[in-house]
Amino acid sequence: MNLDFRPTASAQQLADIIPHGLAILNYKCELVSANCSFRTLIPNSDAKFPDSWLQSIHPDDFNRVNAYFKENRPSKAALRIEYRARDLDTWCVLTFNSVHANMHVFGLDALGGFIVTVADITPEKRAEFSQRKLAKDAQEHKKLQERFIDMISHEIRNPLSAILHCTEDIIAAVREKEDCKPLSRVTELAETICLCISHQKKILDDVLTFSKIDASMLLLSPRRVQPKIHFADPISLFRTQLQRNDIRFDYQADFSYADCGIEWVMADLDRMGQVLINLLSNAIKFTARSKDSRKIRVSIGASLDRPSSYPPNVVFFRSGESALGLDKTALPEWGDGEFAYVMLAVKDTGIGIDGDAQMRLFERFNQATPRTEGTYGGSGLGLNISRRLCHLHGGEIGVSSKEGGGSTFGFFFRVRKCAYTGGGNVGKDDISEVDKLSHGIQSLGRELSDIKGSTQGVRIPKDPPLSQIDELRQGGPVDERTRRTHEIERRTVIRDNEIAQSHNEGITSRRILVVEDNIINRSILSRKLCSLGFEIIEANNGQEALNAYQNSSLDCIVMDQEMPMINGNAATRRIRELEKESDTHIPILGMTANVRAAQISEMLEAGMDDIIKKPFRTEEIVAKISQFLPMGLDMTDK
Repeated sequence: MNLDFRPTASAQQLADIIPHGLAILNYKCELVSANCSFRTLIPNSDAKFPDSWLQSIHPDDFNRVNAYFKENRPSKAALRIEYRARDLDTWCVLTFNSVHANMHVFGLDALGGFIVTVADITPEKRAEFSQRKLAKDAQEHKKLQERFIDMISHEIRNPLSAILHCTEDIIAAVREKEDCKPLSRVTELAETICLCISHQKKILDDVLTFSKIDASMLLLSPRRVQPKIHFADPISLFRTQLQRNDIRFDYQADFSYADCGIEWVMADLDRMGQVLINLLSNAIKFTARSKDSRKIRVSIGASLDRPSSYPPNVVFFRSGESALGLDKTALPEWGDGEFAYVMLAVKDTGIGIDGDAQMRLFERFNQATPRTEGTYGGSGLGLNISRRLCHLHGGEIGVSSKEGGGSTFGFFFRVRKCAYTGGGNVGKDDISEVDKLSHGIQSLGRELSDIKGSTQGVRIPKDPPLSQIDELRQGGPVDERTRRTHEIERRTVIRDNEIAQSHNEGITSRRILVVEDNIINRSILSRKLCSLGFEIIEANNGQEALNAYQNSSLDCIVMDQEMPMINGNAATRRIRELEKESDTHIPILGMTANVRAAQISEMLEAGMDDIIKKPFRTEEIVAKISQFLPMGLDMTDK
């Protein structure tokens, strides 16, 4: 076989099809040969190098590049220089390498020369700048979140402190003249003030805790503690409420606690105490309405293995692998002791929870029924926060309930065993001054009013004795209430799977403009919509919304009403005017905390297609969006 390889193109033709600039210089830096790309990227390239090259560099980069080239060229080392071309939209990278060998074929003599390459790296530089901007924006975003949370905390806690101090003065005056009967009325007024403070503080704490969790700013602080002793202190705050509502109460420790050798552990019991307080507060509220016997029991147990539930008749609604990823208990500050799980349960004989409500129980801004907030108060965040705190502490929370049949809430959290040597960072009671004051006022009111009741002797042992609690045994009885909650949990999983499948099938390419001046609200909503498959563009006010509308292709706009510069109504009117010129219509969904009919009507008259009232669940706003997008989602509960 005759193999005859004959080139069909010259070396110059081959060089000309290379997308990057390529040139050969002699030892005097005079151009010997160059391809087409080189001549395009470096005009006037026939002039002596580097003069011709420096003429192609943007003035803002000229001094930097020129100084670097002059300083490093004598070393004969390979050079790599990035710079902007005179055209601001173009970035280039130049490499400059010495050639010492005799290369006659390229027109070089024994003194050698240089090989120079030039490449257009504009796309890479734009991507680099974009990543830098995203990182900088994320850092600024986090700082703004921190400042926002600090500002809210400062502004709301300041008046609380003033009320707190005034109430302390009232208590002091009452105690000085306890024999005066009219002072019992003063005590009642002080108690009312204090209850209002406690309620406001609870909502404030919920909102701030929720914001910190969502902004990944909440940190656990592990300390050496004794769980069953520690939890007696927050429980004792409810002694007066238990008595006033004629509720029998027990605090018991299961034998499993001793079997697992739980004594001193590393844990953040202040945060876990917050979960217990949430559950006990709810139990008292709803048990007080019961017409039958009123009982509440708090039980504490332990396990060396991760529990599937606690007690066995409590159902943990599945959180997925993401919840396990939030566990912080393996970090170095938790020590290297053996892992164990501390488990608590709050059982009541209250009004119970129906099936549909249980499906939404641990979601944000949600309470058992639409009338629960009006009847019992609260932020609707407590159980959602409790669940997320449990996740941070390597645990979970669940429920077993039936309408009219009481409820049992159970939760567990992971700890590390440790030894106590009589010093160091030992956990202390983290009960706020507001809570202590509320407890003191209620106790004083009971004394002055001479309140009697079957629970006059409510006992909350500091160190509860161990006892055998049959229904807490693994493999214990499963009642009708548990079977009902298991069925609800199964339906919840099916619903979530169907929603997730719909998300994957229906909204992959929808671009949503989220217009909201509140940084935290915008971040939360954008992240939620993004996780559902939407492409998100953000705007801080109405003016930015108009700019985004004119410069981007959008499928829907979610528009807040109250914003600086241009509010939501004005921005919507301007968008509707611009649409007349292009004969288009983009759905605009208004968000507002204003719920008066006149305010809603004004938003609709401005051109908004529909309104959603704050606070709202993710499913609600996605359902609204899907009504206006082709091939929208069906987000209704199955």
